[in-house]
Amino acid sequence: MEKIEKLKHWYLRNTEFTRAIPHLVAIIDKYSCVKQHLGNRFEAVKGFLPALDKIEVQERSWQEAKVLDEEERARDAFVNTIIRTERNYARVVVPGYENASELLTALFDKHGRDIAYDRNIAETQRIYNLTKDVERTPGMLEALDALALTPVYNAMKEANKHFDELWQQRNKDFSEVEHVDSKAIRADCGKAIVALYEGIEYWATESEDADWQRLIAELSQLGSYYNQQIKARITRRKNKKSSEDEPQIQPPS
Repeated sequence: MEKIEKLKHWYLRNTEFTRAIPHLVAIIDKYSCVKQHLGNRFEAVKGFLPALDKIEVQERSWQEAKVLDEEERARDAFVNTIIRTERNYARVVVPGYENASELLTALFDKHGRDIAYDRNIAETQRIYNLTKDVERTPGMLEALDALALTPVYNAMKEANKHFDELWQQRNKDFSEVEHVDSKAIRADCGKAIVALYEGIEYWATESEDADWQRLIAELSQLGSYYNQQIKARITRRKNKKSSEDEPQIQPPS
């Protein structure tokens, strides 16, 4: 029996799976012999395409959450830099900087030094409150400048504004996403793919139509393309080299 080099789709990330399967469907869709003899099996696989679109939208939403985490860590670093500087100056007396140090100490006595321990919108609001105080307290901006903190303060302020904008947009997008069980969808789609592969291999043996052989060659080429990259990823993982930041496996052109 003619064998297909089958796509090991269970190793693919969700975003890769949602792009690989439509490519597989597009290949098979060109062959009338499949529709004639395996129409139901082909339609079963094709029927998962709308669900795969939903998985892809859901994955994008989760990727946005990761971006938010990175933005939050960035603003935490700015906040903590200012607080560390304030603490250092509070421990010693540096001639000419006493007033600046006292102003900063009073600021964080009021707003707390645990701002970065808050999360999301709670931290956003605390930073907004802090910046309002900074800009309406006489001498505070000059104190930051004297301690070489103006660039850090401006960066913190901008990072907080950017985080707030991303947070609001992400919540809006998230509320519009239809949440689906990607694991269950992939499992069911995988079973349908296996049945279709088996049918194609059977008809390639039973039929004299050369299209079956051409189809198997195309599907094997697709499977080989993905499987080689999957194998390389698994090898890197076994060698304890991180693969999390690797680019997605893109469908072949």
